[in-house]
Amino acid sequence: MKNSIKLFALAALLGLGGCHEPDELTPSVVDQGLNTISAQFATGEYKNDPLAKFTAAVTEGQERIVIDVPYYYPENSSNTTSITQMRVTANLDDNCFITPMLGVLDLTKENWFTLTRVDGSKRNFCVTGNIKKSDKCEIISFATDEPAIQGVIDNDRNTISLITVDDLSSVTAQVILSPHATISPDPAVAANYEGEGVKFTVTAHDGVTKRVYSVSKEIPPKIKYGWRAGSETEVWQNVSLDKLGIVNAGGKIYSLAASGNKLVLSTGADKFLFNRATGDFLGTHDMKGVAADGGMTSDDAGNILYANLANPNAEFKVYAAASTDEMPAELLSYTNATGASMGKHISVQGNVKGDAIVTAVIYTWNGAVCKFLRWVITGGVPAKPQMISVTGATAGWNGNGHADVEAYSANPDDPYFLAYYSANALYRVDATGAVTHKIATATWGANSNYNCVDVCTFNNAKYAAIYEGAHFTYGEFKAYMFDVTTPDQMTGACDTSPSKVFVSNEYKPAGAVVNAAGDVLMTASADGYKMNLYYTDANTNALVAWEFDCIDK
Repeated sequence: MKNSIKLFALAALLGLGGCHEPDELTPSVVDQGLNTISAQFATGEYKNDPLAKFTAAVTEGQERIVIDVPYYYPENSSNTTSITQMRVTANLDDNCFITPMLGVLDLTKENWFTLTRVDGSKRNFCVTGNIKKSDKCEIISFATDEPAIQGVIDNDRNTISLITVDDLSSVTAQVILSPHATISPDPAVAANYEGEGVKFTVTAHDGVTKRVYSVSKEIPPKIKYGWRAGSETEVWQNVSLDKLGIVNAGGKIYSLAASGNKLVLSTGADKFLFNRATGDFLGTHDMKGVAADGGMTSDDAGNILYANLANPNAEFKVYAAASTDEMPAELLSYTNATGASMGKHISVQGNVKGDAIVTAVIYTWNGAVCKFLRWVITGGVPAKPQMISVTGATAGWNGNGHADVEAYSANPDDPYFLAYYSANALYRVDATGAVTHKIATATWGANSNYNCVDVCTFNNAKYAAIYEGAHFTYGEFKAYMFDVTTPDQMTGACDTSPSKVFVSNEYKPAGAVVNAAGDVLMTASADGYKMNLYYTDANTNALVAWEFDCIDK
């Protein structure tokens, strides 16, 4: 009986406690709730394109949020934009929400919404758009016609230096400007660039923003070694190559070459031209009947080398042309007696019209000895090829072409650099084929595909670059550059090595991966003031250009 009374009393107390309303929990700090509003095209060619995403930052209490959309898209095209159907999204703090839900909006109108924050407070805001003309007003490229001199542009000082001893008292010039900008006076009219030179005013498409450049004959100072930290600039990128008809597929071989003001992208039998300064697509590359379905590269003088694919016992050939306008002529040939395929990657150091070294990887499957062929060119004449067997690289190169080797210089006694899948490392190999130094896989690069390498001399430094693509969407998609002037710094991993001097932005695949094919190319300008790094990746539909300089500022 006593136990029953106790249980009844306890239940009564619990019932009283259950009737008590809990205190409302209010966060001690309430953020503004809405941070950014973004818009993308909901229809058309650039529907949901991740690069065609236009964002407005939101300040506390801001009622009217305006999203600026370029007048043209892409900005270097003549495609005028419409903002009547834009997919709008928001970046919100946790536990905040917007009513009604965002979606496809007409940004020519004011679209009103209510933001409810974590503390329950509400505020109204509207989202609208503005088609904005560009305020960019840079000279991207400046070159005189006769004599042909590429100007060195310093956008910090708004100067362009014409480095020459030639008479520039009456010369014409060609320029490339920011998209839809104008220039005055007309550089196509002869002008005197001696002494103080000429001042040019560049006016942006908006008609308001202006920039004045001084162009004259002079020699700007250089730093003592390598490229200047802080000068690295991604000058352009195209991550929608598929929209140009350049579509990845099994068996495609991606490679790059640079000659004059053109960049060439090869996918094997098909080749495409781009403006090196702007990235503008110039169309297909006419090979004038020459069949070269293998890899491609360019030498220090801008000569382009084209290879064909050669299975065992087939004829392997490399053709050369001084420019994209010239018909390629046979440079060397070799009956493939290696027992494996070759031609998917070729590399060159030097000038094939003088002294150079051309290398071609022999593609064997995992477990076989790593080998490459080397042609030493002297006075424009190739010697018989030499087979180099690599010792100290533990895996064989597979038959899909995921390997590349590049000479240090045109001296056959100098070392070589190689990268291949699936070792995913950068190797330094001496002239006998022995591995002397190695930079291991990056921390997040185990699922990547290191299959291309390039080497460039710039301002007393020697640089090697690799690009890591992937067979999977979760690999790394970056270009790395290393200073390999001092070999003993080639230690550690790609992302931690003391020789690492640069890593690019990353563009990941937008969809399923198909073929882990890519290439990396470095070029130094003839005047020695600038270096470019280009890379391409089949899976990311990417073609990207970076620029570095050695101007002492």
